[in-house]
Amino acid sequence: MKTYIQLLLVVLFLPVLSACDQEDDVIDIFTGKTWYMTYIAVEGQNKMYDFWQNDQDAREKSFKTITGDNYTLVFEGANVNDVAIGTFSGKATSASVNGDWSANGDNRELKITIKNGGGTDGDKYLGKAFMDGLKSAFKYGGDNKNLYIYYKEGQTVKFISFAPQRNSGN
Repeated sequence: MKTYIQLLLVVLFLPVLSACDQEDDVIDIFTGKTWYMTYIAVEGQNKMYDFWQNDQDAREKSFKTITGDNYTLVFEGANVNDVAIGTFSGKATSASVNGDWSANGDNRELKITIKNGGGTDGDKYLGKAFMDGLKSAFKYGGDNKNLYIYYKEGQTVKFISFAPQRNSGN
């Protein structure tokens, strides 16, 4: 009977012990897929930021660029000393970018260093915001189905939202 109670206690506490690990599997989140931008928003909001200052023609033109292989990121990497590190490549509409990245699964800190590219893009609104966001990224959120790269623009925190595949409704 005593063995039965001990076994029961072990089985009951096993989920509690495994739930204590709150560190992200950063490699699973970032690598093994192409990330496609879905929108850019101010932190706490889930709607596209108005980069166009109510210029509907410019907005529509920008939205047409969020199709195909535009605004993509691909990460490669491995865990080294509890931090994910590696290289990345990406594309806006007419600008390519690549460099190094590192992410900490404990505190979700993200560092992106652009080595090549990152210059002016054909879309002066979304393309510029995409490149600026990569240059000043400081943390990430999400999982292997949704990735959020947070960046600061002055005092405002914005994020770029990504999905591993395109929505047909864009």
